[in-house]
Amino acid sequence: MVSVVIPAYNGAGTIGRTIECLLQQSLKPLEIIVVDDGSTDNTSDILTRFANQIVYLPKRNGGPASARNLGVKHSRADYVAFTDSDCLPDSDWLLNLMRGFDSPEVGGAGGIVRSVEAKLTCEYIDAIRLLDPQTDELGEIAYLITANACFKRRALLDAGLFDERFRKPGGEEAELCFRIKEHGYRLRLVADAVVLHHHRQSAVSLLKTLANYGEGAFMIAKILPARRIDHPFRVLLRRLISLRFIARQLLNYATRYGLKKAFYFSLLDYLRQPAFLFGYLRGQRREP
Repeated sequence: MVSVVIPAYNGAGTIGRTIECLLQQSLKPLEIIVVDDGSTDNTSDILTRFANQIVYLPKRNGGPASARNLGVKHSRADYVAFTDSDCLPDSDWLLNLMRGFDSPEVGGAGGIVRSVEAKLTCEYIDAIRLLDPQTDELGEIAYLITANACFKRRALLDAGLFDERFRKPGGEEAELCFRIKEHGYRLRLVADAVVLHHHRQSAVSLLKTLANYGEGAFMIAKILPARRIDHPFRVLLRRLISLRFIARQLLNYATRYGLKKAFYFSLLDYLRQPAFLFGYLRGQRREP
């Protein structure tokens, strides 16, 4: 059986449809747990429509990591799946995720995330697979994205749940997955487990998200020094002087998406690393 946990913060515009998708799953969840992380909009009013179909847990705002932890602690199933309040899981989402647990050492399985809207920035996010499970240098799944992931409850507890020092989205799921793998578990990609997501629709909002990822990377480096990445400033310098990289990306995008999109996508590629670096340095500045 599977418990589904959804952290929600000001999700009134989308969370109703998220819950409807979960109620239509071919593999019915044992429970749908919605943790309202101190929303200031009418999220709670939307959730009252589903009062007999969900477990509603309101709390003070503490970030998605703390919200997910509260959901896990209240869950009753052996498996805990996560999605977000701006996501639309496919009707076979849970069924396909559970197929990823094909051996005892698998502690988590995750699928792919694609955009609901056919907007230019959304197409770019899908093109670079920003919200798909990431692989490491050995080709193994390094971490899962909690918009579309399921874990053995035992694996989450063994690892100590999400680190609540991550108050923003970005980094907390990777850091948890690193600890889960240190306990001997493996992660799986299930490409048939699909979730649609309301991506950031402007370049500015995307770059702000990438800055949050940079801040999360700094926190991971602090918490798990063995997972420290190459300093983003060195990566930025290499990227800025690599005309070959820029030309290659432009050509690849033009072949697949046409010239207009190729220039826009290449520009976002060029700005990604500065945004990430800004967030990384912001994390350093906030270090007490």
